[in-house]
Amino acid sequence: MGVDTSRLETVDAIDDGGEFSELDLTGDGFDFIVASHVFEHLTDPIHFLQRCERALKPGGKVYLLVPDRRYTFDYLRPSTTAGHMLAAYLAEQKRHGTAVLFDHHASNATRGGIQVWMEGHKGDFAFAGTPSSGYASATSKNDEYVDCHAWVFTPSSFRLAMQDLYNAGVLGLKEELFHPSFGCEFYVVMSRNPSVTTQPDRLTLALNAIKEAGPEEPSSAAATPRQIDIAPGYESTAPSAQNAMDIFKGGWVSAFPSETGLRAGTNALFADPRILWLTAQLKDWFKGKDVLELGPLEGAHTATLLSEGAASVTAIEAKRDSYLRCLVTKEVLQLHGASFQLGNFLPYLEREETQWPLIVASGVLYHMSDPIRTLELLSSRTDRLYLWTHVVDPDAMLPGDPRLDALGDPELRDWNGRLIKLHKRPYLEQKEKTFCGGMEAEPRWINREDLLWLLAQLGFDEIITAHDKPDAEHGPSLSILASRSKASA
Repeated sequence: MGVDTSRLETVDAIDDGGEFSELDLTGDGFDFIVASHVFEHLTDPIHFLQRCERALKPGGKVYLLVPDRRYTFDYLRPSTTAGHMLAAYLAEQKRHGTAVLFDHHASNATRGGIQVWMEGHKGDFAFAGTPSSGYASATSKNDEYVDCHAWVFTPSSFRLAMQDLYNAGVLGLKEELFHPSFGCEFYVVMSRNPSVTTQPDRLTLALNAIKEAGPEEPSSAAATPRQIDIAPGYESTAPSAQNAMDIFKGGWVSAFPSETGLRAGTNALFADPRILWLTAQLKDWFKGKDVLELGPLEGAHTATLLSEGAASVTAIEAKRDSYLRCLVTKEVLQLHGASFQLGNFLPYLEREETQWPLIVASGVLYHMSDPIRTLELLSSRTDRLYLWTHVVDPDAMLPGDPRLDALGDPELRDWNGRLIKLHKRPYLEQKEKTFCGGMEAEPRWINREDLLWLLAQLGFDEIITAHDKPDAEHGPSLSILASRSKASA
C-alpha cells in the first residue's frame, strides 16, 4: 500500500471487536483509553464506547480527539446525530453502510485547494468528490473493509449526541471535560462518574449545533472587521511622511512622538511605560537580543523595543489594516530592525522551531479562544515572556460589578490536575473606528490566579507583575514578566 511501516508505532493488538479488558494483563482495568482521530472511522461507535467503559478501572477516563467538520474535508456534509449511531448499533454493524460511504466519497471537500485547515483560514470551497465516485464506493461488491469518515461532527453536535445516548440509557459514560477546537480538532474526556456533575443544557447544545453547522457569517465585532478606508486616486502634494500617515486618517490609535510632528491617533503607545518597565527589568541582558512581538498593532511598541536596544524585532500582526499601518510606521520612522509579518501567530508557533530570547505579547492573550493552548505554545518558544493582559479577578470583581455582565459562565478545563476557569467574553458592540478586537468571535478570559499558576507550571520560575489595575474599565489588567532562571545565565 506504499506505507513505510518502519515509521509506525509497535502494534500490540489488533482490534477485532472483542473486549478491550482482555488486553489488560493486570486485571485491574485501564486508567486511560485514548482514541485520537479514531471515532469518526468506527463502524459502531456506541459499541466501541461500551467496550471502553467495561475496560476502565474505577475513575478511569476515555479521551477522544475528534475532527471538527468545519475545518476538514467533511465541511459540506451534515452532522451526525445520536439516531444515526443508534441505527448502526442496533444493526450490530461491522462494515460501513452505503449512506456514509456515498457521503464520504461524494461530498469530500476542499477549501482553497486543501483538505484540512485551521480557524481563520480563507479560501473558496469546492467539491473534491463526485456523486459517481460516491455511488461506486457505496455499491461496491468488494468484501474487504472500506474505510471512511462515517461520523461527522461539530463540537456541539458531538456533545449533544453523547448526552442523548447517555440519557437514553445506551451509554454509561458522561462528559467530564470538553476542550474547544484547536487546529482541526476538539477533544472530550468521558468517564462513568465525572467530577463535573453539571451537564450542558440540551437545548443550548442543539441550537449551538445548528449555528455551528451553518455557513460562516459575522457573529461579533471580532468577525466583522471594518473596511479599510483608503481613498482611491493620487496624492498631488509633494512626498511627505504625513501623506503616508493620512492614508489611514482617522484610523490611527497611536499618537506619534511629538518631535516627529506627525498627526495620527491619541493613545501614548510610543515610549509606553509598560514596555519601558520591561526593558528596565531586563537591563543589559536585553541589549542586542532578537525579539518576537505578537500583535504590534501599529508598531509603537516595536519602535520602543528597538530604541531600547533590541537587535531586531519580528512582529506578527493578523489584522490587515493594522499590518499596513505598521508598514507606514516602519517607513516614516525608519525602523530598520523591524520585520512585520501578516498572519496568525498560532500556526506560526506550532510549525516554527525558532527559540526566541524574548517574546512580547501585549494585549493578545485576552483575545484568544484558548488562552491555555496559547500559553503552552508561547512557553515552548521562549524562556522569557512578557504579557500585558486583561484577566478575571474575583477579588476585584465583586457581585454587582457591571464588568461581570460581559462574562459568560465559567468553563472548567482540567490541566495538570487543576480545574482552570475560563470565561467567554464576547465583544460588545463597538462604534469606534479605531476598535481592533481580535480574530476570535468568543475569546475567553482566564482568572488571574490561574494564569500565574499556569506560568509557573510551564517552567517559569521567576515571575514579576506590575501595572496592576484591578479597576480598569473593561476588566482587571496587569503586566507579567515570566522567566526561566536559566534565561539569565
